Amino acid sequence: MHPSAAHTRARLLRPATTLGALSLAAVGLTALPASAVVNEDGSVTVDVLGITDFHGALEQAPYLAGQIDAITAENPDTLFVSAGDNIGGSTYESAIQQDVPTIDVLNAMGLDASAVGNHEFDAGYADLRDRVLPLADWDYLGANVGGAPELAPYTVVDVSGVSVAFVGSVTEETPTIVSKDGIAGLTFGDPVAATNEVAATLSDGDPDNGEADVVVALIHEGVHVVDGFTGDIDAVFTGHTHVDLVGSTTPSGAPVVQAGAAGSHLGRITLTVTTGGDVTGTGSLIPIDGTGPADAEVQAIVDEALAQADVLGQNVVGEASAPINGGSNDGTTAGSEPPVNRGTESPLGNFLAGVAKWTAEQVDLAPDFGIINPGGIRADLDADGNGEVTYAEAFTTQPFGNTIGTVDLTGAQVVTLLEQQWNTEQTVSRPMLRLGLSDDVEYVYDPAGAAGERITEVYIDGAPIVLTDTYRVASNTFLLDGLDGFTVLGEGANLKETGIVDLQGLIDYLDTFGSVSPDYSQRSVGVTGPQELESGTEVTLELSSLAFTTTEPNPTEVTVSLAGKILASAPVDATITPARDETGRATVTFTVPALEEGAYDLVISTDYTEIALPVQVVELPPGLAATHPGKGNVPQHVLDMWAAKTSGPRG
Repeated sequence: MHPSAAHTRARLLRPATTLGALSLAAVGLTALPASAVVNEDGSVTVDVLGITDFHGALEQAPYLAGQIDAITAENPDTLFVSAGDNIGGSTYESAIQQDVPTIDVLNAMGLDASAVGNHEFDAGYADLRDRVLPLADWDYLGANVGGAPELAPYTVVDVSGVSVAFVGSVTEETPTIVSKDGIAGLTFGDPVAATNEVAATLSDGDPDNGEADVVVALIHEGVHVVDGFTGDIDAVFTGHTHVDLVGSTTPSGAPVVQAGAAGSHLGRITLTVTTGGDVTGTGSLIPIDGTGPADAEVQAIVDEALAQADVLGQNVVGEASAPINGGSNDGTTAGSEPPVNRGTESPLGNFLAGVAKWTAEQVDLAPDFGIINPGGIRADLDADGNGEVTYAEAFTTQPFGNTIGTVDLTGAQVVTLLEQQWNTEQTVSRPMLRLGLSDDVEYVYDPAGAAGERITEVYIDGAPIVLTDTYRVASNTFLLDGLDGFTVLGEGANLKETGIVDLQGLIDYLDTFGSVSPDYSQRSVGVTGPQELESGTEVTLELSSLAFTTTEPNPTEVTVSLAGKILASAPVDATITPARDETGRATVTFTVPALEEGAYDLVISTDYTEIALPVQVVELPPGLAATHPGKGNVPQHVLDMWAAKTSGPRG
């Protein structure tokens, strides 16, 4: 539905708040506040403004507040809400002060209600309950969170005699993306089902169980879930996926808005409630670019917080020869906000995986390789490119404070680990989470392969992986607990912690080596094509994952070699493939040379990467080469004999 189309739901207003078209006094509303705005026809227009995934973006707060001030001046019936992740995964300036400045600015901005996001649980539920909730003037809502009585399922705000209920919920995946110890005893149910259940209760006409004239869903989950909402819901603010979105609706036509992340946008849903109880709404997005009016009170809070953080964070802890970047969807430096690409390989992910391995080595845990989850990377390293890495920059890159540890996996489990980078569920908002890998690991995969069968070759320290051998993996304990969908790590043996937090490991690494440089080699290459090559035939391979996605120098050409001979080369198309590890594509066609039957390495090379794919070369029977692979008019009995000759295991 077009964003200007209106959702309409008829509901009888509560008797105490019925609006008369001719006279407020006639229906008992003489006690309305002086600021109440009632339209000529007796309807009330309510503006609901929303943010999501703010993550302590303090410098945006004064401009967000300025927009809220301006809209409220036009319509006093304006409410301000959030779809979660106000704190946690925050900017350095906020996180170094335990997100207190963020809570302060949201209080000053008059936040009315917020869903809990998964990051509200980063420091554990006890911290949320005992420290954050007492500091916050707004209601934190968790309709689908069991075992947390301090999180109400909904809250109701009255404006001009209209009751507006906000129902908050958080992604059902929360237990897989926060520390298990911190949420022990909590359950996370289906957020859509929980919201529908609360909305039905608020709309059933029974004042004993709570009623509302308008129901607004605040759901910390992507827009892909909104088709499950019922007609009891009049508006939806989504979150979690860090995208800006307007124009979507629920099946009943309720407007849906998602306001990006880090204060990049202010969502606005304008609702009109008629005297008969009909509710209509339209959604829009207001970009916040730091050029509009700034709220003076909020600006003062931010200025003080920045000054405090600046003192704490300017110590130089190392140097970088060039920025070391995460993945991007549009070619700009990425960090953690849009256009971040968690599905692609990045120099920063690989670098931090190497740091995790090095950190474990310092306490003699002897890991074979290191890994890092892309969600643990929140900013590029030395993003300003001045060659100096400060404590603040290091913190902003890795802000979560996870301990580094190791776990033992079999070779077969390592393959499963790499397979689990692809999320096979159809409803997920991130189809791939590409692990950062230390330089001890390389693999070849087929992006066109079936789920669980994409990995075709893995090398550990240059040698083919042995499925029955044991390999020790270093990472943060978030991953080693099997979170972010990498469940096989939770099945590993011999979990050991170093006691060293990932940020401290990074600072120790920088202190030890002084200067660091980005590594522009790829740990993985995608290859779609046959691994059994027949002498004299023409073969086409589709290659991918040959290039990075930001400011790195990318290859322009790839070559394919067999038995020491270059067979072909092709240009590399570095057009970014969003959300997946396939940027840097090439199509290579070559004729298989006449070689003795046996196993060979097909070597794929660029200026920065060289990786081998084992292949089997077989000879064609005389006379078949001219018509193969179409096999033209070759008699069927010849084809049957040839199939029998080439079937079975290859040695």
